[in-house]
Amino acid sequence: MEYNITGGDILLNIAVVDDNIKFLSMYSKEIMKSFTKNNFSVSIDEYSTGNELIDSLEYKKYDLIFMDIDMPEISGIDLAAELRKNNQNFDIIFVSAHPHFVFETIRFTPYRFIRKSNLVSETSEAVNSYCLKIQNDHKMILLELQNGSIFNEKVDIISDFFTVRHDVYYTSGNENNAVILSRKYSLSQLENMTKPYGFIRVHKSYLVNYRYIRSINTKSVILTNNREIPVSHGKKTEIQERFMELLRDGNTS
Repeated sequence: MEYNITGGDILLNIAVVDDNIKFLSMYSKEIMKSFTKNNFSVSIDEYSTGNELIDSLEYKKYDLIFMDIDMPEISGIDLAAELRKNNQNFDIIFVSAHPHFVFETIRFTPYRFIRKSNLVSETSEAVNSYCLKIQNDHKMILLELQNGSIFNEKVDIISDFFTVRHDVYYTSGNENNAVILSRKYSLSQLENMTKPYGFIRVHKSYLVNYRYIRSINTKSVILTNNREIPVSHGKKTEIQERFMELLRDGNTS
């Protein structure tokens, strides 16, 4: 069976392997629920044997595989060895009722080992952590709009954040249309959130993505769409130094 969730720009393809059909269906729904809470788009395929998964890899590619260990035909350990031997590029999360298996799984560098005795809490923690990893890998941040909707936005398409009175907006790419965010945000909070991604506080009311800066003057920053954003008094040198630092680091993706 295949489950699909939509809600983000990145679609994660996930496989779940377990010989217990009833558990397989229940657990796939639990995984789906955890990704939904993180506002990620996922496609989940179920396999009741490891060999079914191996056969599927001729035409499918997965980002993450949840696999049981104690299975007939081919165990989760042997399945992981077979998949790694073929240089399949994906993350593995082992799921088992036998905690002592954890020592046998280390050589496959799994993302997590989940105990079936703590299934819900450990799955939730693993998925939360994995979503954060994907956000960092793909330079994405989670944003909430004024209407309450929550979604993952790609960092490199946000040109700037700015405030008007008590409202915070962000602008996408080279467009001039601004989207209003939830009032739970302040520009200082967004500055802390986005600093690792190359955003520069150029003014008390403006936070700019360095990727969109065309030039820096004493009184303003000119963006690639020709928008002119004010610069706080005396901050030109600081902004220029930060801009050059980001360029040297190569964070231009």
